[in-house]
Amino acid sequence: MPEAIEVNPPRSLKKGQVAPYLDMANMPTRGHSPDVLVERPFGSGMRFINGDTLVARITPCLENGKTTFVDFLEKGQIGWGSTEYIVLRPKPPIPEEFAYCLARSDEFREFAIQSMTGTSGRQRVPPEALSHFLTSLPAKDVAELFERLVKPLFARSHAVMDESRTLASLRDALLPKLISGEIRVKKEKERSLSEARYGVPG
Repeated sequence: MPEAIEVNPPRSLKKGQVAPYLDMANMPTRGHSPDVLVERPFGSGMRFINGDTLVARITPCLENGKTTFVDFLEKGQIGWGSTEYIVLRPKPPIPEEFAYCLARSDEFREFAIQSMTGTSGRQRVPPEALSHFLTSLPAKDVAELFERLVKPLFARSHAVMDESRTLASLRDALLPKLISGEIRVKKEKERSLSEARYGVPG
């Protein structure tokens, strides 16, 4: 694996610098993108950029499948999160999405779980243990074909998540006003009745 994927590559954030923060609670167990990202002054944690894959290395988060592909940062941004993340970054010409697909595989997950050390209830995967995971290095043309196939799928999924977040923000902004009566939404049935009685739109 060291020939194909870099583990915990260095990223630079200054102490106290406000940056996007991904909490372990918001790491997805299904799908590649988290629901919530907040801004928080950097303290201590793993740093990542777009194209990285994050894997939870502690029990039970690893067994639960907490894994994300980072494509939610602005250009040039560095995000950060729990010290219990492992950051994976494929080496060229392997496409970035490959690490996420690998981390979601049963083979990788089982290897990581079997590599956990520590006391019961607080077991975690040492990052160096992943150097013993064996994976084939694809030929350049195979890697390029894989990228052409998977990149549009990730982009489409990202667009759907963006739309979902936008709708959630609208819901959160409008719901209190609807409950308080500050704004009202006329029901379709009421509009139909108005049209039927008076011949004009409600």
